[in-house]
Order: sequence, then structure tokens, then C-alpha cells
Amino acid sequence: MPLLSLTMRGAELEDGVCNINLEKSYKFTELKLLHVYHNIDSSHLTSNSKNDSTNAVLLFIKLGGLVENHKQIENYAGNFETYVAHTQQNIYDKDDFQIGASVSTDNANSTSSGVTTTRFEPDVKFHNLIPIGSSRHGGSDIISRDVFKTLHKGSILDFNGELRFELHFLDSLAELTQMRGSTGGFVTDSKQKDRFVSFITLLFEYEEA
Repeated sequence: MPLLSLTMRGAELEDGVCNINLEKSYKFTELKLLHVYHNIDSSHLTSNSKNDSTNAVLLFIKLGGLVENHKQIENYAGNFETYVAHTQQNIYDKDDFQIGASVSTDNANSTSSGVTTTRFEPDVKFHNLIPIGSSRHGGSDIISRDVFKTLHKGSILDFNGELRFELHFLDSLAELTQMRGSTGGFVTDSKQKDRFVSFITLLFEYEEA
């Protein structure tokens, strides 16, 4: 199978969203993320939490325009114990509710048919993020992670070659935070901190129609 390698560097990562325009579009019938290589160092973090730079952090990537629109990656973060009411346009039967969800019996929120349009769900956030392991912390090694994650298989996935890459991390409060210039974490000049410029490389394997 052919391989596709993408590398984002320094100031490109600092922008928060790295827009990558490949030389052509693809019609993927199979797409796997095989490996991730990077030198992202959490000791360079300067975000609001003073503790963010004291330990390694868990890193996540978002591949906008590639997998998020097809829901190959779904993850949730938040308070699964606290329920919040969300008004829905659709009317749901009991079997349509996810495990843990419940229906309000408040008549004020009910339709004329007696079925409520208010749905109670955990207070969670939905993300299309892929966890890729930890950062390094104050070291000089290159982090190498084997992922072997199948992102797509079967039908044709039309990819126009425009990728919006984002890097996120779990901060010291275990909150997902997007890495950007304001959070720090990146070296953009080889003379800065006497370190190599920050980079992350993704290696994909694919088949085309």
C-alpha cells in the first residue's frame, strides 16, 4: 500500500490550525494512521495554568476535512454525572435515547402528543480528536508512536487535499486545550532555548479507488 507522510513545523503549529494543501485530491478506499513522530515538549508550555509545564501531557490531533466529517473518530470529555437539559426539534421514543439519558416528564416541556421535546444528557463535549500519546518533558529524544488506526475502509472517501490540522493536549486540570502560540509548547527558531524546531510527522497508509 502507498504511504503518505505529513510534517508540520514550528510556526505552522503555533497558528493553532495548520492548513495543509496537498498537491492533489484522493479517493481513499482505505486509510490508516500508522505512526506519529514528534518532539513536542510540555516543559515549554506557558498557558494559563501554572502547572501545565511541570509534567508531560497527553496529546491529541484533529484532522479536519479528512475524518471529522465522516465520524470515524468520536470521543467525549466532561461531567458524565451531571445532566443538562437540551431542547430537541425531533421527538424521540424511549429506544432512541442513549444509555444514561432520560426523558423529562414536565408537562411544560411536552408536546400535544404527550412526548417531551426536552432531553437530558450528560454535560459533555464532543470532539473529533485522535489521542497520540504523551509529549516529552525536558528531554532531547524524538517521540515515536505506533498508532495503526484504521480511519476509513470500504466506501470511497473523497478528500480534496485540504487538511486542517490541530494539536490539543490535556492540561493540568484534565481539560482539553488547543495548543497555539498563546499556550506555548513550540520552538519556532533553532536558537530559541537552544532546541530543535518543533515538529510533528504523521505517516499514513492508504488505498485509492
